[in-house]
Amino acid sequence: MCDADATSYPATTILRRTNSAIETLVGKIQEISAFPFDDENFGNIAEGTITLEEGISKYTITDRFRHILEIKVKDINGYWNIVEPVSQEEDGSIVETEEARTGLPDKYRIVGRTIYLRVAPVAASVTLTAGLLFKYTRTSYQITSTDVTAGTLVPGIDTAYHITIAKMTALPYCKLYKKDRVAQLEKDILIETKDCVNFYTNRLKNKPTIITSNPISFR
Repeated sequence: MCDADATSYPATTILRRTNSAIETLVGKIQEISAFPFDDENFGNIAEGTITLEEGISKYTITDRFRHILEIKVKDINGYWNIVEPVSQEEDGSIVETEEARTGLPDKYRIVGRTIYLRVAPVAASVTLTAGLLFKYTRTSYQITSTDVTAGTLVPGIDTAYHITIAKMTALPYCKLYKKDRVAQLEKDILIETKDCVNFYTNRLKNKPTIITSNPISFR
């Protein structure tokens, strides 16, 4: 796409820009709130647990995440209870005051990587060990030089858009050394990115349609 070689376009630079291209596409896909996309190369589910402490309402998430999708707390009977996010209408100072109460958490707010639970958990109401479950979205899997050497890993999005990643990786080089190719690359990337986002949007549209009839009038 840009007539480069290993000298003019080093493999380390290509790898860095390839990861950036994948991350850009994944970010655009994840803007579709109805589809919690996750890169297929991750070997685990995008969720984690935290062990709660008696009377403590503040917890830090160590997992790297972009958005929190859901938080649940396990009660003393082993049932998961959904903890709702604090609405924009609720006053922050009131929430902070209510964090001092204890029992079964019912709401949360997030600042950076820290979760603040409204109502601090206690063993009388909550299963403390791994008692908080959070589901999240994360950025794309970062391909390493080891992955490249192995030669078996492929980008974690649909194969139809792997060529888009290549074009996005070629673009920075062409902007410097092959400027006559920039316009076409930018046009292709724009069209293919939009198509990629639409593809993942339509993945949720394969539900069966319920057929109903209008009532019959005998007048």
